[in-house]
Amino acid sequence: MKTLLITGGTSGIGEGLAKYYLAAGNRVIIVSRNKGDLHNAIYLQADLSLASENYRIIENIQRTYGAIDGLILCAVLQTARKDALITQEGLEFTFALQYLSRYILSNQLAFNDDSFILNVATPGINSPINFDDLEYRRKFNSVKANANANRLNDLLGAGFKRKGVRYILYNPMAVRTTGARSVFANPLMRIFLRVVHRLVGHEVDEIVNRIVKVLQESSSQSFSAYRLSKPVDLSMKTFDPQRGKHLEKITKKVLSNVREL
Repeated sequence: MKTLLITGGTSGIGEGLAKYYLAAGNRVIIVSRNKGDLHNAIYLQADLSLASENYRIIENIQRTYGAIDGLILCAVLQTARKDALITQEGLEFTFALQYLSRYILSNQLAFNDDSFILNVATPGINSPINFDDLEYRRKFNSVKANANANRLNDLLGAGFKRKGVRYILYNPMAVRTTGARSVFANPLMRIFLRVVHRLVGHEVDEIVNRIVKVLQESSSQSFSAYRLSKPVDLSMKTFDPQRGKHLEKITKKVLSNVREL
């Protein structure tokens, strides 16, 4: 029996993967704001936009369950927002949940040998990172803030190095979920997105099956990235190791400031 930790496991891809691993007889721990209803799943409630909550969950898991065999990162807020949402720790919510939480969990959890981290994001897309406004507070736009967080995750994966733990970035493209349909506030864009999902969107079960195959295919690689079932070219600028080191330096400073609060 393997132990899997899934963030964002109460809906969408996270829930689909939780069902898959539970059906295979594994222990599945789901961290989310609200408790779900999957039979035999272990639910731990937390606000992962807060660094302190991430550290609390890590301590809880390691004390109660020990090292884990897989970390699946799906927690995301896709709902359109006009204004930046600032957490109790003084950080922009999208940055805190979709990047900083993933950084903390990836680097601080204890893993067994031959483990994996699956970071569901959007690798394979070229868009710039604004290092001068890493949280994307100025001229806030929730779509651009999400895109920025995803590029930070590209660098997180590219720079990740822990013995016995492989890192997989995964882009599911268009998925027919409620969250994905709430990305845009503009009614016309929502209609457009609904049409796109109807024409080229994928059901959650299909994406889960693709992810399972990707995890098998990438088993010999310490770092890999995929769009659906196709490997992403790791020579893309979005995986630049020097920018990754720069980001890690900034991230450690951010966390140091938060822990001093």
